Amino acid sequence: MYVERLFEGVKTQPWEAGTYGMVRNPFRPQPGAAVMFSRLHEGIDVKPVRRDAQGNPQDTVHPIAPGRVVHVSSHPGHSNYGRYVVVAHRAPEGIIYSLYAHLAVVQCEVGQNVEPGHELGRLGYSGVGLNKTRAHLHLEIALMINSRFAEFYKGENKHGNYNGLNLIGIDPAVVLKACKNGETFSLSKHFATLKEHYRVAVPCIPALDIMRRYPFLYKGSRTATSRPESLEIAFTAEGVPIGIYPSSRSVRTPHIIDCTPMPTLQQNCTVNRVKNSSTNAALTRSGLTYVTQYLWHGEAPDTAAAPH
Repeated sequence: MYVERLFEGVKTQPWEAGTYGMVRNPFRPQPGAAVMFSRLHEGIDVKPVRRDAQGNPQDTVHPIAPGRVVHVSSHPGHSNYGRYVVVAHRAPEGIIYSLYAHLAVVQCEVGQNVEPGHELGRLGYSGVGLNKTRAHLHLEIALMINSRFAEFYKGENKHGNYNGLNLIGIDPAVVLKACKNGETFSLSKHFATLKEHYRVAVPCIPALDIMRRYPFLYKGSRTATSRPESLEIAFTAEGVPIGIYPSSRSVRTPHIIDCTPMPTLQQNCTVNRVKNSSTNAALTRSGLTYVTQYLWHGEAPDTAAAPH
C-alpha cells in the first residue's frame, strides 16, 4: 500500500514506503545530495484485493504459518496498530512472532492454535492516521527483546510483552520468500546477511534474556569456564541485534564503541538511537533506553509464547 508523500513540492504515492526499512520521511543531507530516509517502517503494508460497494475492504487475514495466538488487542484506541493480533511460531532457532495490525474485526482469541487457513480477522484501517482509501494490513515478523518487558516498561502498557516496543522487526518479504517452497526459515542465515551499523559495549549480566531465547546470536564460546568482562552487541541501522560478542573491556554503562560513517547525523539513520557523527557517536536517550531493555535482568521464561 502506497503512502501519500509531499517532498520538495511534489506529491507522490510511493509504494516503496509500504515496504520494510528506512523508507519514510525523505530528506537530503545537503542540497543536491541523494535522498535519504529518517523513519523506520518495521513491516510491510498489504493493500486490499476486494472491496464492497462502499469501498470497505473485504479481505480476510490469515496467519503466515502454523502457530499460537499469544495476544489480541481488540480496542483500536489502545495502540497505533489499532486492532492487532500476535501469533507465535516455533522455529528451530527460537520463537518468531508475526503481528497483524489495523484490523477491522478480530476473529481469534488468545491461546488458539492456528494454521494458515484460519481467519485471524478482516483487513481494515483501525489505528492512527488511516482512512478507508488507505486501508491495509500491516504485517510484522519479529523477535522478542525481553520476556520481562512488562516489568521493565514504566509507561502505560496495555499489551504486556507483546507491545510493539518489545518486538524487533525483520523484513517480512525476505522471510516469506525464503519459505515459499515450504522450506524452514533460518534466522542465523538471514542475520548473517544483515549489515552491522553500530556496536554497543554493555556490562555482562548473568542471563541476557534475548541471548537465552535466541542462542545463535552469541558469538563466543559456550564452553568457556569464566564469564566475559562485558559484551558487545552489534546492531543494524534499524536496531536489529545481529551478534553478541564477549569482550574484555571494563564497562559500567552502555556506550557506542563503533559506528559506520554516514553523510548525515547518526540520529537520522538509526531511528534516533545514536547521535552525532561516527567519530563521536553516542547513544541518545531513547537509544540508551532501547539498549537497557536488552539488559533488564529476569529469569522467568516466556512459556506463554510457545505454540503447542
